[in-house]
Amino acid sequence: MLNKLFRQSLKPFSRVFNEKAYKEWLRLFDFFKNEQIKYPVAIKAMGYNWQVHHGATFLNQFESIFVDQIYQFNCDSKTPIIIDCGANMGTSVLYFKWLFKEAKVYAFEPDKSIFEVLNHNVLTNKLNHVQINNKAIWIDNQDMFFNANNAQSGKLIQDESSIKVECVRLKTFMHDFKHIDFLKLDIEGAELEVLQDIAGELHRVKHLFIEYHSAIHEPQKLSHLLSILEKEGFRYFIGGNPSKSPFTNSVVEEGMDLTLDIFATKI
Repeated sequence: MLNKLFRQSLKPFSRVFNEKAYKEWLRLFDFFKNEQIKYPVAIKAMGYNWQVHHGATFLNQFESIFVDQIYQFNCDSKTPIIIDCGANMGTSVLYFKWLFKEAKVYAFEPDKSIFEVLNHNVLTNKLNHVQINNKAIWIDNQDMFFNANNAQSGKLIQDESSIKVECVRLKTFMHDFKHIDFLKLDIEGAELEVLQDIAGELHRVKHLFIEYHSAIHEPQKLSHLLSILEKEGFRYFIGGNPSKSPFTNSVVEEGMDLTLDIFATKI
């Protein structure tokens, strides 16, 4: 046990020497410490030219996606089909193309200002077989109202004073594919409704990522979501960022008291 703990303590040092993405993250962290940065800002990382609209958001995404590689998956095909719902500035899109150069990626981002950054990153890096859509994923094709939340993350809401966005019914969109290698649902609280709507189409999906959100003033429905995955033949793993002493220190961020990453693979 002591030897294991010792090896764990040395892990950050070994990563500096052995992992390119981790070294890149350290460099980027130092760069974004500058509070005088004017956004959007242009940077280079992992062989890509990036436009970044928010430094802290990008650092969190880069660490999870490129350093920890939470979206890495095995695939026999050289041209996997990937549907990215909630693509933000494109960190996930660029990672998928870094992982599989010939992947066919279909990405959705409803926030207009963030979509412009996503579009810039796709065009600047000349990514082929990438289709991006300035639309929200939902359970029908009717326009919805959207809270942009200062261009960091946003969600569909009922407030008619907010921005109106076009929606795409994911269930209908999935009909065009016999097989989907990876489906990512990071849609800020709309995941359960969408998952319920597409349950009958999940036979097409091999790997599924869901970011689950629990709004503080609404009933928690994680069990409903997991029951769908179990019924449709997925094996899942749940990850998250537990707070210190959670019984006495509840963490509420942007109205959410729980955010979990759910990784599911068809058995």
